[in-house]
Amino acid sequence: MAKKKENVIKTEHFGIQRKIVANMTTESWQNIPHVTYTYEPDVTEFMEQYRLLNNGVEKENKVTVNTLMLKVIVEGLKACPAMNAHIEFDRKYVRGAIHTLSEINISMPMVLPTGEMMTINLHNFENKNLDEMVAYIKDVHRRMENTDLNEVMFDVSLDNTLTGLKEGKLAQTLNRLIGSKTGKHKVKTLKGKAKREYEAIPETDRLTKHDIEQGSITISNIGSVYREQRGAAALIEIIPPQVTAIAVGAVQDRPVVIVNENDEKEIAVRQVLPFTIVFDHRALDFGDIVPFIKKLDEIFEAPEIMFSWKNEKPITEEKIEEIKEERIVRETRFEESKKREKARREAERDAERAGAKAEKAQAEAEKAVKEAEERAAKAEKELQEATERASQKALKEAEKAEKEALEAEEKARREIEKLRREAAEKAEKAKSEAKEKALKEAERLHQELLEKTDKMRRDAEKKRLDAEEKKTKALAEAEKTKKEALDKAKKEAEKAQRELEKAKAEAEELAEKAKKAQAKADEFSDGE
Repeated sequence: MAKKKENVIKTEHFGIQRKIVANMTTESWQNIPHVTYTYEPDVTEFMEQYRLLNNGVEKENKVTVNTLMLKVIVEGLKACPAMNAHIEFDRKYVRGAIHTLSEINISMPMVLPTGEMMTINLHNFENKNLDEMVAYIKDVHRRMENTDLNEVMFDVSLDNTLTGLKEGKLAQTLNRLIGSKTGKHKVKTLKGKAKREYEAIPETDRLTKHDIEQGSITISNIGSVYREQRGAAALIEIIPPQVTAIAVGAVQDRPVVIVNENDEKEIAVRQVLPFTIVFDHRALDFGDIVPFIKKLDEIFEAPEIMFSWKNEKPITEEKIEEIKEERIVRETRFEESKKREKARREAERDAERAGAKAEKAQAEAEKAVKEAEERAAKAEKELQEATERASQKALKEAEKAEKEALEAEEKARREIEKLRREAAEKAEKAKSEAKEKALKEAERLHQELLEKTDKMRRDAEKKRLDAEEKKTKALAEAEKTKKEALDKAKKEAEKAQRELEKAKAEAEELAEKAKKAQAKADEFSDGE
């Protein structure tokens, strides 16, 4: 979210230097898979030799730490040429090539007298000794004072734009022209008389695009920016098409515990110089940079080699040998102190381990005796408990057997008595149920007989009344139907009589059945 205008204290649009840096670093992070490694050599003896290297040398001709580190890195690149290369890669078709370069042209950021930063291409450092490197860098600083940053940057940008146009990158060319020539983002360069006066300066007295064009490797000395720093660069960008970038930190004191000649502990201060080595994983693997690291190890372990890097040696060969011997003595003492400390620590550890083993053995012995006593006591106790349990178990089993025999006898007696009672109860119940059933059946039949007889009588009475009514009605209706009505009534009466007689016969039959049922019930009761 954009900040409110009133909170902005300053707005500064990109100049050409910032545009180039922004464009190149963006391309770097978008396209290059970076791998970083921090290398931290002990440079205590190296820095001691460096101070001797500058003894008696005039200030303007002294070798700076920066120049000396450039020479060290160049020697490492000679041993590992794969790091001094350019890469071509087409991601679309997955095609690539790595071009290992014979010239070591170092792209190094430097601060101009104006305070602005410019990356200078230090050409052909593979063939230069320390004195030549000092003179080259000194001449660069001289020419910087006559250089207009915007002019030389614009020449490089224009050259890159024209190269892109030749390669068919028309859209990129147009976009760059619009971005650098229009609006508030327009790049301001010299014009008219000022431009003519600037171009009149000989190229030998000012920096040109040749001095800031792409090198074969980028080296940044971040240690020179703030020498009191206590850290190291974590990662820096690789500028395409380069495959390596190196950041040199500041020399830092690190405390180390040593043991002196009196077998006493003390703190020794050693100097460490962090290097951040970054490489393009498309071109290199970690194993590819090992020769570089090994070469630097050799130099820092035998730093007298730096005296061979000068045109005129400030000291004799004998003095170099003497310095080497003194260094070996110092390093031997330091190594011996480390060995003594290591031996002391190992002795302490061995004593601690032996004491621990003895204590452990004694504890285990005491534990074994205690466990044996406990096992013996436990065995004796278990024997007594087993004997007592066996005796009690036998007594309980005898008592149990006797009790079970009595219980079995009592159970058998109860079962016999129970069976007898159940047999008597079943007989009595059967007798009672049969008698009750016969009485209920007789009563039911008698009741049915009474109900049926009563019903038949009611029906007969009803029919008689109906006949009488019909008869009366027939007489009332007409005389001529009297005879027919009388006949019909007579027939009905006769029919009713027959039904009545039939009903009586059925009632008598039911009564006879009831008597027989009663007799049968009495007979069954007497039999029981």
